[in-house]
Amino acid sequence: MTSKKRTFGALSTIVSLAGALLLIMSYSVSANPAPGEVMLIKSLFFSALGSLVIGILLGVIGIVTGERGFLKFTGLLIVFLMVAGFIAAFLSMTFIGFGEP
Repeated sequence: MTSKKRTFGALSTIVSLAGALLLIMSYSVSANPAPGEVMLIKSLFFSALGSLVIGILLGVIGIVTGERGFLKFTGLLIVFLMVAGFIAAFLSMTFIGFGEP
């Protein structure tokens, strides 16, 4: 029998990176968006969230199926680092405040 090569880890990493890039693009479209740009921002943002969730699911499937290699963890690590960054930004704004320089 031939063994199939599982690619859940590689797909998880690629989809997580795409989600991170889409999220960055959604925040960098415009500071004062026009009505047409608002729809673009929404589509990029929700596509990013969907990509990040799919990246997590693919990483978990790779772990559960016993896939070899480290790529199954990198997709999860990308999402974890993004969430940790957002939490750190929120906590720093909460405790340090929004004071003027």
